[in-house]
Amino acid sequence: MIDLHIHTTASDGSDSPFDLVCSAAKAGFRAIAITDHDTIDGVFEALCAGKSAGIEVIPGVELSCDWDRELHVVGLYINPKNPKLIRTLEELAMCRVRRNQKTLLLLRKMGISITEEEVRQVATGNIWGRAHFAKILCDKGYVASVKEGFQKYFGFGRPAYVNEERLSPEEAIAVIRAAGGIPILAHMHYLKLDFLALKELLLHLKQAGLMGAEVIYSEYTPVQTLAYTALIEELHLLKSGGSDYHGVMKPHILLTPSYLNIPYSFLKEMKPHVRTF
Repeated sequence: MIDLHIHTTASDGSDSPFDLVCSAAKAGFRAIAITDHDTIDGVFEALCAGKSAGIEVIPGVELSCDWDRELHVVGLYINPKNPKLIRTLEELAMCRVRRNQKTLLLLRKMGISITEEEVRQVATGNIWGRAHFAKILCDKGYVASVKEGFQKYFGFGRPAYVNEERLSPEEAIAVIRAAGGIPILAHMHYLKLDFLALKELLLHLKQAGLMGAEVIYSEYTPVQTLAYTALIEELHLLKSGGSDYHGVMKPHILLTPSYLNIPYSFLKEMKPHVRTF
């Protein structure tokens, strides 16, 4: 079993890359992908840990995109030393700082005071954002969980959501392809599209270089899993899957092979498309 969508302390997970890889190996995973939000800071540590722990670690990233709704593109098998990828992530880091400032201002206007120092105490890595804000609101009693924080404040269309200065889906795909990676459309149910509209979007993104999509995900219903799998096979795209594990930030998501039963065959189908670096 494998998991191709996992976060560490490099972005908004609670497990360090080293600890996460060791835990995954102990749990019995054959392969995992480290896909932190808009950063590759944890990739090298995870790759080294993978060699020691005897588990295959795929270098990855998850890019947040500017679209009608919440759209993310996961890049698998990226070259973390690629200059274009590094430059893009540096630019996104600066954009994220500006977005975070706007989020703090929106919260203050709602009578919720959060300081940058409080956020930095929660965020152990260089990337901090909505999940860290939600964790602080949870700790202060404004919400019962990080998930509720997103539902009430930080999800798409919520009062503290800021959707500015992100890559377009086409730009995200191009950056991943330039870094030798495989672009994967993440958690398709977030898009809130009917079947025909989703198919149209996938066809458009495929023309832009999209190579696959997540057909197994922690929040999919069995019906969605079957429908997405059939659609991706019809469009001759690669199948991917992941838990979106964040540790204590999303405690309902487990890091165990039996949680989603994502088969290694997904990786076997991807590997002929991988460019070595």
